[in-house]
Amino acid sequence: MTNAILLPLEAEMELVITTDNSGAIGEKEDDMVKVSNQIVGKFACRVVLMEALAEYAEPLVVIMQNFTSDPAWQDYESGVREELAEAGFEGLPVTGSTESNFQTRQSGLGLTLIGKRKKRNKYQWTGQESFAVIGAPYAGNAVLENNGRIPSVSLLHKFVHTAGIRAIMPVGSKGITKTFQQWTGQEAELEAAVDLEATAGPATCFLITFDQESEAEAEQLAGKLFHPLKMRNG
Repeated sequence: MTNAILLPLEAEMELVITTDNSGAIGEKEDDMVKVSNQIVGKFACRVVLMEALAEYAEPLVVIMQNFTSDPAWQDYESGVREELAEAGFEGLPVTGSTESNFQTRQSGLGLTLIGKRKKRNKYQWTGQESFAVIGAPYAGNAVLENNGRIPSVSLLHKFVHTAGIRAIMPVGSKGITKTFQQWTGQEAELEAAVDLEATAGPATCFLITFDQESEAEAEQLAGKLFHPLKMRNG
């Protein structure tokens, strides 16, 4: 479920704030998942970007909370800027803070993105929607092993600007079923060609709802990453 918070900004605009964190993932000896700090920064940025864009926000600034070490900052920022550039937001300001008073035994990074959007009404469910999963759930080392099967932020952004797409929801640690239920308020059992209960880690997949006549366009846009999502009792 998205962590986005919406706050009034001015008459026609509002702030969108998204956040993500990772712990025990990185380069330290006691980390549970061994991966470069640059990759950690890149995937953390991916999550906050996807959650913001799914809310139709324009990203303004990224804030990093680095609990790993002073030297880790540069690598984290490099990963963040790489993801921003790939998503079309090169040059976005990056700021934050580092815990430098105490040494931690495991890596830790928190990331917050602040964006803005025109005020819009929350999508109203009709019960006639069609759904699909774009991508599949992966976590830990499986994220790196299946990197080519993970939808990009740019792909999600294309769905945002596709007329027949009514709403988008990134999937994270709670998995597809839980995310779907919280998103739609429906307790229906689901069917799809992907694991519906597994954690999707750093938003390695996202849900879309669309007009039935837009299914072909959505499938063409996502290619092999498109997986229809059906409700058994819907």
